[in-house]
Amino acid sequence: MLNKFVKLGLEKPVFSLKDFEKNKNKILIVRNAGGVGDILMHMMMFKDFKRIMPEAKIVFACPSRYHELVRGHPYVDELIESRKIEFKDYINHYDTTSACTRHEIKVSPLADKNRSDIWANHCGVEITDHNMHINISDEMKNFGVEQIKKINKENKPSVVICPISAMKCKNLLKHHMEGLVDFLNKNDLFAFYTHLRPINELDDLKVPGIFGVRLKQWAGVINAADYVIAVDTGAFHLAGGLGKPLTGIFSFADGKVYGKYYDFELVQKHRDNGDWDCGPCYNWENCPKSNSNPKPCITELTIEMITDGVSKMLKKHGKQVLK
Repeated sequence: MLNKFVKLGLEKPVFSLKDFEKNKNKILIVRNAGGVGDILMHMMMFKDFKRIMPEAKIVFACPSRYHELVRGHPYVDELIESRKIEFKDYINHYDTTSACTRHEIKVSPLADKNRSDIWANHCGVEITDHNMHINISDEMKNFGVEQIKKINKENKPSVVICPISAMKCKNLLKHHMEGLVDFLNKNDLFAFYTHLRPINELDDLKVPGIFGVRLKQWAGVINAADYVIAVDTGAFHLAGGLGKPLTGIFSFADGKVYGKYYDFELVQKHRDNGDWDCGPCYNWENCPKSNSNPKPCITELTIEMITDGVSKMLKKHGKQVLK
């Protein structure tokens, strides 16, 4: 009989009763990757974990470079580096790292759920409140205001342009940027950009940039802008989570699903509009149009489509637009 227990691994409990009592209310959620947008959408989940288990200690593990975005979240009790998890300290954990990819591949070319809901459902939870609970300190809010003030000499309403994503197939093209900047200038708006590094196309147009700052400083800049125009990137999700006046420009991913919980104007070739026969399809790597037309989701966007979306955003928030 002893040999039978040894074979089954039952000769020694994983947790002693004392350790079990100590760790039974810990909930570990693991996200081993970024990017910024995905981390921000994760922040919609945690309130409902607390709703279900009010006494639980919520531990969120993600790469440390994103911690300053999450820090101060009222429903996250502890932040840890995802590469340094001591799994022996947790009775159970939920790894969301690949859950959204598996789901989106399964249902493609359509999309049915926002990523926050995919991750929450993976953990057995339904989200009832999609607030990100973003915590931007007064210091970072003031940083954003001061940075914009330095470059916006005439104190015009400010519009931050975020045309670059980590995925090049989502990036605006040079002629898009030129048309967009010309439109903003004609409407007496102050255009600037923020990014990790300089954006040559906008530098050539003499558009000032705020770049090379820390994530929490970047969040302060987005928060301080009057309007936000962004492709499918972290700035889109931050602005959406903050409730900023927002125009989102999308390619192969469904902006209506990704931006489901934001108040924004969508610019996208979309099957629902009757003007796009194949997308958004999530099949950017095997696009049948890409041989003759690289990045068709983006190249077939006209400047007029982009400026129409921006016009709707401006009018919604009280700005008269020149035609």
